[in-house]
Amino acid sequence: MRETGQLVDWNDERGFGFIRDARGERYFVHIKSIERITTRPFAGDRVNFEKGVDPQGRPRAIKVRILGANPAPSRQVRLREEPVANPRPFDMRPWLALVLTALLGYDLAMAAAPAWLGLAYLVMGALSFGLYAADKRYAQAGQWRIAEVTLHGVDLGFGIIGGLLGQSRLRHKTAKPGFALLTWCLACVQLLWLAGIAAGRITPEDLAVVANLFN
Repeated sequence: MRETGQLVDWNDERGFGFIRDARGERYFVHIKSIERITTRPFAGDRVNFEKGVDPQGRPRAIKVRILGANPAPSRQVRLREEPVANPRPFDMRPWLALVLTALLGYDLAMAAAPAWLGLAYLVMGALSFGLYAADKRYAQAGQWRIAEVTLHGVDLGFGIIGGLLGQSRLRHKTAKPGFALLTWCLACVQLLWLAGIAAGRITPEDLAVVANLFN
């Protein structure tokens, strides 16, 4: 028997929340138990669901349907409606990534930047590329996506080189004007940052302050 309730709490980053039914009882719900829709769940959504229990015997909502939401199309429908690809336009992303890499290399070679900064760009760049690759797979499979704020946050936190290469190589997130604009802004911030180090405008003492923020 299906129950009706409301999604009263939702953590989009972690993919779970709670539903309250008409009697006020709360049920845990995981994103895997929610039928796919074209948008992500929001606190306040009206839902219907079936009662279940988790391995510890606590109330859990399963087979959850968000009322009034449009279901996401199946992969077969998406592939059938996918337009014929146009010739790929010129993409500045890999060239900007190359400029940033060259500036970083110059800063490190001239001892204007500490070794930890190079390591940070390497590790976070690899992480950013991996997140774009994973989000691309999720999009193709019709699964829940990685939040855009997470992608931009990693790019800002020294992952921008990997993010630019991931967007360009995977052809992912390049057609969304708003997302692309913020990416260019983040890249410009990183460009000014590395250029400032090269020009001596940002001193080792300033970099030590940044390092302390991550300690």
